[in-house]
Amino acid sequence: MKTKIVNMMLALLLICAAGIPAATAVPVPIAVEPRMPALIGDSPDITEMNFSKLQISPRHYGMDLMPGESDEITVTVKNPNNETVSVVPTVKDQPYSDYILDEAWVTITPVSAELEPDTEEEFTIEIEIPDDADRGHYGVQIAFTDDVMQTPYPMPYPNYINAIALYVDVWKPPVIQIQPSYMHDRVESGREYDYQIHLKNTGEEDIKIDPELKRERWHRYEMMMPAFEDDAITIDAPSVVPAGGTATVDVHLSVPAGAKGGYEGGLDLNIDDPSIDEWDGMVHLSFEVWTQPTEPFVKTFTAEIAAPITIGITSNQYRYDMCGGGSGEDDEEPSFDVTLKGPSGDEVTLNRTMAIYHGSVNLGGSKCAPPWEIASSGMYNVGHTSYVERYTADGAIGDWELNILPHYAEQFGYTITIGDADSGRRMP
Repeated sequence: MKTKIVNMMLALLLICAAGIPAATAVPVPIAVEPRMPALIGDSPDITEMNFSKLQISPRHYGMDLMPGESDEITVTVKNPNNETVSVVPTVKDQPYSDYILDEAWVTITPVSAELEPDTEEEFTIEIEIPDDADRGHYGVQIAFTDDVMQTPYPMPYPNYINAIALYVDVWKPPVIQIQPSYMHDRVESGREYDYQIHLKNTGEEDIKIDPELKRERWHRYEMMMPAFEDDAITIDAPSVVPAGGTATVDVHLSVPAGAKGGYEGGLDLNIDDPSIDEWDGMVHLSFEVWTQPTEPFVKTFTAEIAAPITIGITSNQYRYDMCGGGSGEDDEEPSFDVTLKGPSGDEVTLNRTMAIYHGSVNLGGSKCAPPWEIASSGMYNVGHTSYVERYTADGAIGDWELNILPHYAEQFGYTITIGDADSGRRMP
């Protein structure tokens, strides 16, 4: 403002010096050197502020409490100043909290203290949550003095200098147990799959549910188009989970023919239980769509010696993260249509000499099955399975072509051995 007035006075002086009446002169813009806003430039120096700075430890603290529980914290306040400071801890609202913690829930001892220079005092702050408190995130400040940060502009709330910020998460244990919390499966286009979500109510009252599909926000605007839309999934579920009982949510997936890619989404169970966050009541859905190939995989190779040729094919199926049902052990076993063409371009006779089934089993039970349905014995969790085939053919010098058409295989590997297969020890 001062700069603006000075510039106007200079302009009037120049006009008068030129003999132009000031009353009739047309204002002429004058270039002014840019500067920061006056408020920032005129902000007070912290060394000139009148306040007492105390050393408070800790400055921040968090608690997790259920309704009816209490906890306490000891805060050390030290006076590094060269004069005595009166300390009166006072409860102040924390404006950025979801919930404001009631002052009646806080007890502070001692209620005041006179801190002489280079002395300290320990204050005990007890938080007691009433039985009827709402679940949520609470915040409160305990200000040990009324000193606030001085600012050259109005503040929506005081910024206390000598204060501790307390954060209290009031929670309740959920009465609904969900299994599984996610579904991940590899599905084939044109096929249908059924999944189940098991719920158990450990409470004493019926809990309402209303499952519906919801796109999780980080997948809602994904750049790639999903393999299919939500209407490919139908849900059949009861309206309540009875007290002390269980319920099942049936999910049916009909993969459209020709579908490609993946699908990411969520099934919001809409559980009427205040102890469950929206995210905790969401079952994540993840499907990878594959299509049975109609053309074989082709591999050409050259034999430089006239020796027998051995073909080995291995298929690995990983099921450790497939939860909820759908595809799995009930699917057809992988198989392969294998042909071999010799240097003449004609197919040669392949003799299947070996088939191997390999797998891993976890005796700890399945993480996909609900705990209340796991039997004490006979529960095995299949981690992965492998299927191996071996073929042999009479060899000859020249160029060869191997064709492999897989069925019900997520992936496969192959080996081509020219000569004695047993000597290399690399056959699957």
